[in-house]
Amino acid sequence: MTIGYLMYAIFLNTDFRDKGRCHNENAAVVMRLKGKNNAKSFHSVYKVLSRICRTVDKVQLDGFMADGAVPPLKNGHNSNNMGFATQPVSPTSDATSTVYAVGQYAPKVLRNLNGQRLKNQFTDVGLVADGSIIHAHRSVLAAGSAYFNAMFTGGLVEEQQELVEIHSISASILSLLIDFIYTGNVDITEDNVQELFAAADMLELDEVVSGCITYLEQQLHYSNALGIYRFAEAHNRLDLLETALRFIQVNFPQVSQEEEFLDLPKEHLVRFLSSDLIHIDTEFQVFQAAYNWITHDIPARRCYVFEILGHIRLRLCSLARLERIILECKDASLIVALRSIEKDLICNKGCLVPLHAQPRLCAKKNILVIGGSKREQAADSWGRAAESTYESIEKYDTFTGEWSEVAPISIGRILPGVALLDGKVYVVGGELESCIIANCECYDPRDNVWTSIACMEEPRCEFGLCALDNSLYAFGGWVGEDIGGSIEIYDPITNTWTLEGELPEPRFSMGVVAYEGLIYVVGGCTHNSRHRQDVMSYNPVTREWNYLAPMLTPRSQMGITVLDGYIYVVGGTNKNQEVLNSVERYSFEKNKWSMVAPMNIGRSYPAVAAADSRLYVIGGDQSQEINFYRTQITISTVECYDPHLNKWHECASLPTSRGEAAAIVAPF
Repeated sequence: MTIGYLMYAIFLNTDFRDKGRCHNENAAVVMRLKGKNNAKSFHSVYKVLSRICRTVDKVQLDGFMADGAVPPLKNGHNSNNMGFATQPVSPTSDATSTVYAVGQYAPKVLRNLNGQRLKNQFTDVGLVADGSIIHAHRSVLAAGSAYFNAMFTGGLVEEQQELVEIHSISASILSLLIDFIYTGNVDITEDNVQELFAAADMLELDEVVSGCITYLEQQLHYSNALGIYRFAEAHNRLDLLETALRFIQVNFPQVSQEEEFLDLPKEHLVRFLSSDLIHIDTEFQVFQAAYNWITHDIPARRCYVFEILGHIRLRLCSLARLERIILECKDASLIVALRSIEKDLICNKGCLVPLHAQPRLCAKKNILVIGGSKREQAADSWGRAAESTYESIEKYDTFTGEWSEVAPISIGRILPGVALLDGKVYVVGGELESCIIANCECYDPRDNVWTSIACMEEPRCEFGLCALDNSLYAFGGWVGEDIGGSIEIYDPITNTWTLEGELPEPRFSMGVVAYEGLIYVVGGCTHNSRHRQDVMSYNPVTREWNYLAPMLTPRSQMGITVLDGYIYVVGGTNKNQEVLNSVERYSFEKNKWSMVAPMNIGRSYPAVAAADSRLYVIGGDQSQEINFYRTQITISTVECYDPHLNKWHECASLPTSRGEAAAIVAPF
């Protein structure tokens, strides 16, 4: 609501309450101002009305950051409207008259008026600020600013005064704004932008306000983003607030290291720490930011330790790094609090702070490609490919699109099962040098080491593995020389595997995923290499199997994952041993399969993962004929599928080709 409109409501007998913009008590205040004597000071009336307007407009801000979410950015201002539009001379006519529109005439008149102002010709008011007088024409001021229009037409004392005191605006800023009213130009700088913004907002010069917002958005930096955010919040500017907030969220690790962060009020700190939308590499960055804020003023802030750290996903933080923080801490009471939290974490009790284990939505997600082999062309006189098995693990950064290596597994293997459970990566079974193995390893990112865990009861490869309800489930596969139908369950607390249950029919090279308490087994091969298209769900509680809608294409050796309420099945081979590029997905809601856009190339045994609402397909095998001998060659290319666009695009390739590997999305 503009103050100018309220001024008309008071002094021109307009019933603004019909607009539904004010509360009853505010309306009562305004009506009392109308009184018998309306020769009030404009500034006194303005202060009351300003308070009313901000009360009304502040409703828009309520709940804006309740969950840290940000509405889509929009540009509600136009940085190009600072000058006057020009038009060519264009005649318009009818039967009796001709009208010529001269585009430059109005700007010329305004330039002449500004020249008169600078020479103090025909001016009829002086604006006083900081003891300085700025002469101007009332009519021009009223035409350019709703504030001045209300001042000079509302029956206030300023309407008759030759000198009018302008409060809360410095002489230099007022001079810039009067220049703008006459010229349409204003010089915005780092030194004056905030004061200019506030003054333009007061004088209701929306074009200058928009220019200041554009300038501040362009100047956003790690060192000033929090200051701009708080400035926008203080002035109820949601457009600038959204932009600053988005910048802070995307650059949280850098912003949290600046001096502004240490001076944040507690309420603002909690707002950022609790947000799911801050982009981070590791949760420890959030812990470090909170710890730095607390230690910046320990006497005043030590009482907030448990409240502040309660917003950290401590289960995702390294205990070793927490221990180093404690050893370096010099405040006895803070050490006691941190020791208590550390003990709480070790005992997994969650008594002092919530033990959140779910990564933030915008935490950097990496895809780990584990195991597999490399087969290259022309190894022998028959043209068969040479094969080497990988111990190395490639990590793909979905933020930067870059590949790097992490700690390798102890035993290289092809066709392993891989799953993420309680923040740890498990690699299970597989094949090494034509031997099927039962060996299992576990990677804890907090320690960056792989450790051996209990072996499976039966060695397996080309089997299905998934995590559900704090356990690992292994299904079928090649078990020794036979096709297996058994199910094994791993308990990480007791470090034991147990055989429980059977598949309806033994199979291998199928896809297995878990979703909302059920496990889904898709396709694969049964005896005599029969390719299957059936789909089954398994309830681990009741141990019951249910058949669901079958795939559209029988296939095995495919990639599989869950993304946004769908099972995606990617590539693989059909009953004719042809390598497929087709992709289909299953709707849990509709119990229905449908085809989506095919990949650019066919792949069998690809590594597949879903991250940030995208589907990544990595490496795999391609069939190739060399000297009349058909062989499988590994590839290094990577494709990404966008479900919203139903399109694939290429990503950075693997450093070396790799097939028969497994992929997992890890929040570290």
